[in-house]
Amino acid sequence: MAGSLQVRYGEIRSMNLTSRTTMEARARFLKSVRDFFSSENFLEIDTPCLKKVPGMEPHLDPFSVRSPSGQESGYLITSPEYSLKQALSAGLEKVYEISHTFRSGEKGSRFHTAEFLMLEFYRTRIDLNGLMDLTENFLRAVDLNRILGSGEKKIPRRSVRELLKTIAGCDWDRSSLEEKIVASSLTRLPLEELEYEDCFYLVFLNFVEPSLPSEFQFLYDYPPEMAALARIEDGCAKRFETYFGSLELGNGFFELSDPTEQRLRFSSERKLREKLGKEAFPIDEEFLGALDQGLPACSGNAIGLDRLFLTLQGEETLARVSPYWARLDR
Repeated sequence: MAGSLQVRYGEIRSMNLTSRTTMEARARFLKSVRDFFSSENFLEIDTPCLKKVPGMEPHLDPFSVRSPSGQESGYLITSPEYSLKQALSAGLEKVYEISHTFRSGEKGSRFHTAEFLMLEFYRTRIDLNGLMDLTENFLRAVDLNRILGSGEKKIPRRSVRELLKTIAGCDWDRSSLEEKIVASSLTRLPLEELEYEDCFYLVFLNFVEPSLPSEFQFLYDYPPEMAALARIEDGCAKRFETYFGSLELGNGFFELSDPTEQRLRFSSERKLREKLGKEAFPIDEEFLGALDQGLPACSGNAIGLDRLFLTLQGEETLARVSPYWARLDR
């Protein structure tokens, strides 16, 4: 690409200097993101990137930060989710943030960087279908190269359970997943050592994800064991993921608002982190206090903007579009 530095995978550099054309396109893209949410009367807010208590998600590891004196310490956020929900509990109804987020161990892939831009937006009084409608309108608004077409064709919505049955030939209960894992020789580990989520992803990532067509699509309703911060209704976790082909771009929830249930989930996640040999963080009492205060019925979506920009530009690696493409290990 004209005007860009040659980027070699594994090279240590503090900033990935992309071409002038890419930087200008990225600026237009970010402007279109803000223009859309302004037109929808969302309030852009800022939340802390450095927090004392990080998220509890078992498979995400934050960077720890400590001052030279050792008297100040904290973690760089893996998501601004808790803070944005606290804003909703204070009475706001439509909020969004374009946040710098950080995740340790994100290397070895064309689509992962330790630092990246995360768009998160939340709106009260809409369910999962309403959130998919809002997300589709957003994607069409920022699709400056019009890869989505005229808008006559809606973005397909596909049930995760039906995809498993149709493509992998199994259901999502653990016994069905284990049968598929054994029949397809997907792991050498004893099945009793696997968590439910391990079983699900062994099947999903080997069969479903590679079979997804090269188009935007919403995969909705996940197993209840994978609810995270989503509500469970009719035996399904009310969440959806946005994909383009086999690349995951975003994760949306019909948000859990029950503080008692949320505390139970935090406790389960904390135990899983301990089982995995990871640091077990304190439960975020400030966030639970916001739920106690009252979080209105709402839905929210988290979208990786670097991946979305890559997709809309027709590129195949973040090395071509992201200033954060840099190795931090030695």
